[in-house]
Amino acid sequence: MGTLYQLYFYTNNEVKAEIISKKAFERIRQLDDILSDYKENAEVYQLNIRQPLEWKEISNDLGFVLKESIKWSKITGHYFDPAIGSLTHLWRRARRRNEFPADSLQRMANEYSGIQYIALRKINNRYQFKFLKKGIKLDFGGIGKGYAVDEALKILKKHGIPKAMVSAGSSFAIGEAPPLKKGWYIEPDSSLFPSLGIRYVKNTTQSISGDQQQFLEWEGRRYSHLINPITGKPLTDGSTCLVEGPNGMGTDALGTAFSIMDNDNIYKILRYRKKIKAICKRGETLIKVNLNNE
Repeated sequence: MGTLYQLYFYTNNEVKAEIISKKAFERIRQLDDILSDYKENAEVYQLNIRQPLEWKEISNDLGFVLKESIKWSKITGHYFDPAIGSLTHLWRRARRRNEFPADSLQRMANEYSGIQYIALRKINNRYQFKFLKKGIKLDFGGIGKGYAVDEALKILKKHGIPKAMVSAGSSFAIGEAPPLKKGWYIEPDSSLFPSLGIRYVKNTTQSISGDQQQFLEWEGRRYSHLINPITGKPLTDGSTCLVEGPNGMGTDALGTAFSIMDNDNIYKILRYRKKIKAICKRGETLIKVNLNNE
């Protein structure tokens, strides 16, 4: 999924540590071979190429990620959308080539994007999927890493290593606190949001969405890799959001959506979700929900 994964954990058995870490990384590789949209042998890549318009059986992992993606898309009013691959691919190429895409290409990519053009069902305990319009592409960049760190942490816990943390770029799955510590200290907290101060976290997941690493500079303006699914345009306001919650898929999806949504709609989503915490920054404007120094 185009990022570096790292494991941090505590155990007094060096041999056990090596064996279990290999199992965790193998699970990550397995998911990468399913969810990647740029690896030719990956399941998602092949779906994007073959464009099935009739029901096609897919893996349980992909089906689960699609189901969760559809759920979070509905919750966020479609500001999170896993079916805007045509748009994300267009702007990914623009960043790689350092060239601004023509208006005609932007309109075409927007026309072939949207979660309304995909369908998922489950029959006899197996997931089936189809596109409802040819030319739509899937992109799980906004949720796939969250699922991968969740699954890797599960592997570590299953094998008796609860004091652990898994990171994938700006997505983290965090287990119990290290020995003699209140929790895990994650550096991006203070570098992106100095007002938070030093925070120690445990038994949670965290995702940060913004344009710190992926953006296109063009004619004095900065275009984020985050695309507004409603307008089809990349963000230009430098919006950055940090979200903490019970699972990485949820925090990944919400981090992406909150970076795009207005503050009132963010508050509406979090009003009755006390387990989810968020802080977002747009220029000099800062909003914080349920997130306090710990």
